[in-house]
Amino acid sequence: MNIISYSLKYKIPLTLWLIIFGLSMAWRAQNLTAFNNFNDEGVYLMWAKLAVNGYPLYRETKAVQSPLFLETLGLAFRLAGQTVQAGRGAMLSGFGLLAVSLSWLAYRNRGWPSALATLMMLSISPLAFTFSRLAMAEFPATALAVTSLALLLHFIDTEQRVWCIASGLMLGLSFITKPLNPFIIVPMAIVLISHFYNKQESQKSILTGENKIFAFLKRKSYLMDILWWSLGLVVPFIAVLLVYDPRAMYDQLVLFRSDLRDAIPGSFAETAAQFEIFIHNHWGIWLLAVGGVAVGSRKYNIPDSLPTSYLLAGCVMLCWHTPLFAHHFIVLLPPLILLASELISEFITPHAKTQNNFYIRLLTGLLIAVAAFNIPAMLKANQQAVAVVTGGREQQALDLLRAVSQPADMVMGDSQLLIFMADRSTPPDLGDLALVGIKAKRQTSARLIDLTTTTQAAAVVQWSLRLPWLPEYLDWVQANYLARRVWDNDHIIYFVPRWPSSRPLPNEQTSPLGKSLQLRGYQLEPSQIKNTLNLKIYWQTTAPLTKDYTVFIQLLDHNGKLVVGRDSQPLSGYFPTRQWPPNEIITDLVHVPLPPDLPTGDYTLITGMYLLDTLERLPTPTGDYVTLTSIKR
Repeated sequence: MNIISYSLKYKIPLTLWLIIFGLSMAWRAQNLTAFNNFNDEGVYLMWAKLAVNGYPLYRETKAVQSPLFLETLGLAFRLAGQTVQAGRGAMLSGFGLLAVSLSWLAYRNRGWPSALATLMMLSISPLAFTFSRLAMAEFPATALAVTSLALLLHFIDTEQRVWCIASGLMLGLSFITKPLNPFIIVPMAIVLISHFYNKQESQKSILTGENKIFAFLKRKSYLMDILWWSLGLVVPFIAVLLVYDPRAMYDQLVLFRSDLRDAIPGSFAETAAQFEIFIHNHWGIWLLAVGGVAVGSRKYNIPDSLPTSYLLAGCVMLCWHTPLFAHHFIVLLPPLILLASELISEFITPHAKTQNNFYIRLLTGLLIAVAAFNIPAMLKANQQAVAVVTGGREQQALDLLRAVSQPADMVMGDSQLLIFMADRSTPPDLGDLALVGIKAKRQTSARLIDLTTTTQAAAVVQWSLRLPWLPEYLDWVQANYLARRVWDNDHIIYFVPRWPSSRPLPNEQTSPLGKSLQLRGYQLEPSQIKNTLNLKIYWQTTAPLTKDYTVFIQLLDHNGKLVVGRDSQPLSGYFPTRQWPPNEIITDLVHVPLPPDLPTGDYTLITGMYLLDTLERLPTPTGDYVTLTSIKR
């Protein structure tokens, strides 16, 4: 083979594949920080964050999701920080793995034209585009399942048992990422049975007389292949049982799903509606796939009918699955794309049986041309997903949560993505506050009231149309939180929890300011000066206030000279003093950044209030400020 033919056959197509792959990854990597309405994503990010922060999965962090996916997010957090971008960026590796495995399967079947067509369709699919950019388990789980199938076929090609073991291992890893692809065992079993049958048929002519022993040994070898594949499959499950609490996992991963099916049995109409949406958004690929089924059926061999059996098994699984959501249809993309690429390859490099059939070529070309009309809609949908930014009420909500709570505080709510993006945590025992969990009685008002009370949640977020299903809890929240920010009936944040009379105040005292205000205590964390003073100040009014006062915090050196200070209205202006109810403890949060060159020595921390218009401070028994504490650096 000369250099030119080698380049045309391998080098140029591979380079083109790498260029398309790189552009597809770059397209997906844009703008991974935006807030979205996929509530499940926020739950997964929060569980991974809690696990990284010292709350073990299942035993302390209630997590109804498989461990490998959450541990992958946790690894991303350890390497790149606990951000949405880090979690979503880690999931792009799932797209990369699926692109490689699926392209290899297509190449194995019909060469480079099929591999390139496969990558192109996977790259522009709106479903693949959306969910390869979110921290959700469906994409990596499907990528691992397809890789398992690819490795099994490679084992058949090479008969090297290491690939058989690797295939089982990848499928096991897929299951402990999310058990969404059990149906793939059907086409895999068909491939294995076909392989063993074909091997036996090819050896029948020599299996006589003294070769009967050889036949027995060969059958034993087939059984060993299956055993080794099964060993690779069960290893991840054994590892999971050794690492995590089996009872807790059984309750959260098995019984929880059973409760969901009982609470939401599903219906044919709902399933049909979800299929209709998926087909509508991908009708071009579906059209090509139908043509691919016809092309594959003309060759009358099991390997070429593999995508068809894969697709049928996936459809059966989705019809059984409940509740059924859009992201579950990711499992159908691999066989659909393989079948569609079969049709495209047939048009570019037809088989000998159809090479001179003008009508078949014409029909194939027409199907491809019609399917191409779906491309602009796909590209537009993907670009709209890229263009989403966090703004408006979501950005306002993030700013509010950061102002009314500290990073160590717990926050309750039905939008854990919003809470995560604000760098706050939900209680580890909360679990998934999803509608299905509420209907399954896994989440009740009494349970949420208890969690909110015991964790002293700094705020409650009502954002994702879930808390209204627990009206008793919302009634309790409205009675026990002193402030709220309302965007509309469905988007409310409650903050400033009512201080229980039985709970002692940190550094409790009664220091009057003016006639109707008192400083009742404070809490300084950390105890020594570092980069920032994180301070909680507890105030109380004895009568309604008619003016909005500004709080000042000052750090003075041993000569009484101001070193650094901060002035702001309470809770960064989110709870002005005129809104304070009498006789309630009001918690104000203040963060005072310290200069990096602050010298060592003794310092005094003081606070007080004044009117911004006149700069007149409220008087105290010792002057116009209250001394909180002395600090040594």
